[in-house]
This record gives sequence, structure tokens and C-alpha cells, in this order.
Amino acid sequence: MSNKLLFVLADGGRVRFVERSQSNGHFATFEEIDRTQALSQLRTELRASPPARTHSSASPRRSAVGREDYLRPAKEAFMVEVAARAAALVRERKLDGVFLAAPTQLIGPLRAGLDGTATVVGAIRKDLTKTPDHELGIWLSGIHTSLSPSP
Repeated sequence: MSNKLLFVLADGGRVRFVERSQSNGHFATFEEIDRTQALSQLRTELRASPPARTHSSASPRRSAVGREDYLRPAKEAFMVEVAARAAALVRERKLDGVFLAAPTQLIGPLRAGLDGTATVVGAIRKDLTKTPDHELGIWLSGIHTSLSPSP
């Protein structure tokens, strides 16, 4: 019998929690959280107030001050929320671990949020949030079957 895993498919504003059926092997989304509207609103607000600009001392050019990515903290805060919900689902459903699928820059914050609360059995650096359930097997089946059962 293979491990019962929670598959967390996340991006900066959306997450799907997916399980694989023990009977037929199909992947099925059982819960979603969508914060894309809030992220879009933040993006709109940031564009309305662009960063300060300064003059170059060597030319009349002006440049934006700072290279901060103001959306990244919002996305990382969402990953903390996702990790908390994933840990709760692992406990509630008595699952063996979590497999993560998220863009490269979000895997670290998501993994850190799960540290000590749920076992992360693997990760793929890919945004699968818009991939339909019936196509998830292309990305996750080989990974799922290659994981060894827990002792």
C-alpha cells in the first residue's frame, strides 16, 4: 500500500489541495483557496503609486529607487497560510505527508511553513494550479509511485 499524501499545488495567490484515490489512482481536488483578487488589487495599488525616482549625477536620466518586489511579501504570507491549512489537513485526514508543487521562489517559504508540522516527501518546481485534475497524473503519477511507503 502506498503512502496517503496531500498534494499541495500552489502559486502566489491560489492553492489546490489534492488527493490521489486509493481505489482508482485518479487525482482529485477537494479544497481550493483563491486569493488572486487580493493580489490583483495589491498590484493595482502598487502601480498607482510607483517607487520614487532620483536623478543620476552623471546624466539627466532618472531611475526608480530600490528594487523591492512588493508582491513577494504578500505571496510569502499566503504561503504561510497555505502551510497552516496543509498541516491541518494532514492531521484531520491522517495522511502520511505532503508533496509540494509550486514555482521555484515559493517552494522555500512553503516548505519552511510546514517544517515541524507535516512531513514534506518531495517537491516539483512547477505551477500546476490551473492543470485540470485529469491531467495531474502526467506530472504526479511517477513521483507518487516512486515514493517508498512509510515505516
